[in-house]
Amino acid sequence: MEIQKILSFAIYVGEVMLRSGAETYRVEDTVTRILSIHNFSRTDIFVTPTIITASVTNKGVPVTAIRRIKDRVNRLDKIELINQLSRDYVNKTYSTEQAKLRLREIDAIAPYSFWLIFWMSGISAGCFAAMFNGGVMEFIVCLVTGCFISYVQRVLSNRGVVRYLTLFIVSFCIGSIVMSILYFYPILSMDAMIIGCIMTLVPGVAFTNAIRDTIGDELISGMSRAVEALCIALVIAVGVSLPITIYLMLGGTL
Repeated sequence: MEIQKILSFAIYVGEVMLRSGAETYRVEDTVTRILSIHNFSRTDIFVTPTIITASVTNKGVPVTAIRRIKDRVNRLDKIELINQLSRDYVNKTYSTEQAKLRLREIDAIAPYSFWLIFWMSGISAGCFAAMFNGGVMEFIVCLVTGCFISYVQRVLSNRGVVRYLTLFIVSFCIGSIVMSILYFYPILSMDAMIIGCIMTLVPGVAFTNAIRDTIGDELISGMSRAVEALCIALVIAVGVSLPITIYLMLGGTL
C-alpha cells in the first residue's frame, strides 16, 4: 500500500508537469529523483508528451502506474513550484501525504483570467509589430486585432472546436483584417501587422521543448513536439496566406 501511495504521488507530479508544458526530460528527471529516495531495487520512467509510465520494483515485485495526458497549457509558474516541491520532498522536508496535499494546491491554481489573456494578447501583438519596424498605426491595428483574436480563440475553445481548426480560423481572421486595412491605408506595413499578430500564435515553446528533448536524448518526444510545432506553423501559414491570395486575385497590390 505504501509503495502504491509513493508511486501515485510521483506519477501525479509528472502528470501536472506535463499538463503545464514541461519538457519530457525534466519530467523524467523529477519523477526519478522522487522515487530514488525510497531505495527501490529498480525504477523505470517512460514519458512522452501525452503519456507517462512509472514502474518500481520492490523485493522482486513490480508495481506500475500509467497516466494519459490530454490537455496541455503553458504554465511555467506551476513547473517552478513543482520543482521546488520535488527538492523539498527529496530533502525530506515533506512526507508523502504532505507533499501530495501541496501538489494538489499547485494543481488547483486558477488559470489565467480571460481579461488578462485578452489584454496581454493585444499588447504583445502591438509590441511585436513595433519590433518589426511598425509605427503607431501598426501598433494600434495589432493591439485591436490581438484582443479580437484572443476573444475568438476563447469562444471557439468553449464550443469544443479542435485546436488546429481554431488556429486556422484565427489566422484567416488575421489575414483578412490586415488586408482589409491595407486596402484603405496602403501606406501601412503589411509585414509588421501580420507578423505582429501571428507571433502570439507561433509555437515557440513547443519548438524549444522539441530541441531540448532531442538534445536530452528523448528522441520520440523531441520528434513528436517538432511535428506538433511544424503542423501549427503550417496551419497558421495557410490561414494567413489565403486572404492575401484572395486580395491579389481581386486586383489588389502589395
